[in-house]
Amino acid sequence: MIIRLFAFPITIIIFLAACSERTTEFPSQSFRSRLSEGDSHMGWSLNYFHSWNNGLQPRYLRLAEKHTITAIKLFRHLESDTSPRISEFYVVRERRTRSCRLLAELQFAASNHGYQLNSNTPDGCIYF
Repeated sequence: MIIRLFAFPITIIIFLAACSERTTEFPSQSFRSRLSEGDSHMGWSLNYFHSWNNGLQPRYLRLAEKHTITAIKLFRHLESDTSPRISEFYVVRERRTRSCRLLAELQFAASNHGYQLNSNTPDGCIYF
């Protein structure tokens, strides 16, 4: 009888402690903060690409490529975490597609001026 009286509160405490732990399955950042992080990388990429167009310095092209690939990866992960049933899914998909187009434009500009960019096309971009 005494064991039952002590076992029940201990079981409740263990249950509540297990339910209050943070899970690592879900992202800790909100949808909006993750979207704005990707937008920030795209802004940097566009800025570096415009600098490349003005001075044709390869470092700007590499920086633009790096930020574009980071944005593509962020948008791809955000898109996979979002359900197609809500409108935000299509917002993220459009931004990922726009980022892929910018990467293709960067690769095209590099090849036209005799430069080779370092990386391949990341997952999430399909060129026709």
